[in-house]
Amino acid sequence: MEFTIKPIAFVRNIRKEIEDDHWGTVVSEIELSKEFNEASLQGIVDFSHLEVIFYFNRASDNKIQRGARHPRNNKAFPEVGIFAQRGKNRPNKLGLTTVELLEHSGRVLIVKGLDALDGTPVLDIKPVMKEFLPKGKVKQPDWSFAIMEKYWG
Repeated sequence: MEFTIKPIAFVRNIRKEIEDDHWGTVVSEIELSKEFNEASLQGIVDFSHLEVIFYFNRASDNKIQRGARHPRNNKAFPEVGIFAQRGKNRPNKLGLTTVELLEHSGRVLIVKGLDALDGTPVLDIKPVMKEFLPKGKVKQPDWSFAIMEKYWG
């Protein structure tokens, strides 16, 4: 089965090249596509955080992973399946990030902490509600802490 998804918005920010770290201070504009008016964002300022689903449009098709690999191609980390990591070279090239909503004006959202490059297509935006957050302790392997050490910093 195949289906078509059209972007609802596009990212504008200072990050032009693919980089793995230092996303925490990046401020981005998410501007809705022309077929969406500002009413589609009505009430969004009542939320502090949003989930942004986007398409890794700059990830190369010939680097897509379908099995296991070392995260960041670093052999110091164990080989894990593509669905056990958050790398960009995923089969459907989908990204998901929780961002802080700083401002809303018309068809534009200003957010902080979106790890998407300038020009990235946005596929959906959802408000963060605490009822959808994990209920218990979050478990993750030691190697993931090493990867994330500089990701937001």
